[in-house]
Amino acid sequence: MSTATMQDNIQLPEKLIKAFPTRDLQLTPLKGDGGIIRLIFLVLVLIGLTVFVAFQLPGIAYDYKIGQNAVPVNANINGSCRASLMVITHCNVKVTYRGHTVSHSFGFLGTSRNVAVQPIADANDLSRLTVDVAVENVMLRFVTTIIIIALLIFSLVFIIYRYIANNKIRKVLLSSGKMPLKLIAVPAKVVNSNRLLMVSYKFNLDGKKISTGYSGNKKTSPIVFEENGKKYALAVCEPQKNIPYILDLSLKRIQATPEEVQHFHLALQEEGLI
Repeated sequence: MSTATMQDNIQLPEKLIKAFPTRDLQLTPLKGDGGIIRLIFLVLVLIGLTVFVAFQLPGIAYDYKIGQNAVPVNANINGSCRASLMVITHCNVKVTYRGHTVSHSFGFLGTSRNVAVQPIADANDLSRLTVDVAVENVMLRFVTTIIIIALLIFSLVFIIYRYIANNKIRKVLLSSGKMPLKLIAVPAKVVNSNRLLMVSYKFNLDGKKISTGYSGNKKTSPIVFEENGKKYALAVCEPQKNIPYILDLSLKRIQATPEEVQHFHLALQEEGLI
């Protein structure tokens, strides 16, 4: 049997505890817990971003090799630069010289849209063309690209790790039968973003610290409040296992009846929690 311990929980108002259903309740997984569809979507997005960033490396190598033996040339240049993410300037240029045309795309740290460039070529092969700005920033471009790739890979590993941890908690939840549940408050980090209220919290499961979370919109949001400068979220747990599951505002977590929802919401309003 999985066992869990929680720390820093606070005593809830008696009125709130009495308003919570005392009958046998069935725990239910919610969309806000995260699932395989969300995991697949995030993984595909991160893999796509990683591949896209990695495709910058051949262009960086191309400019690096030209920079080893570069000469200025009187070539025609067409193109433009634009600032993105406030700190990155991205340029698309087309360099034409002696019948050879090279289209080149590169980015570097900077915010200027008006970039003065000088066309250059490889002295050993004048068909290999680029611009001086791309060569001058080649090491910075390489380091930035590697850092971004590393961050994306770390994010990918972290998301998979979180899914594995959440899946373990989900299995425990699904194995639970109907029983009276305990209403608790757990310390939580709260983020309000894009009409979603997201909470993350930690507890010890079988001697290991587990980090998990929940997100919901206006109707399915977690119930959060602040006390003594700390954020808390209402949760429920089985008295024996003591694993906390965030309670949603609509009480679908416990499959509450409309009357139970109304009664509990009244207590929340009286305590100033909603």
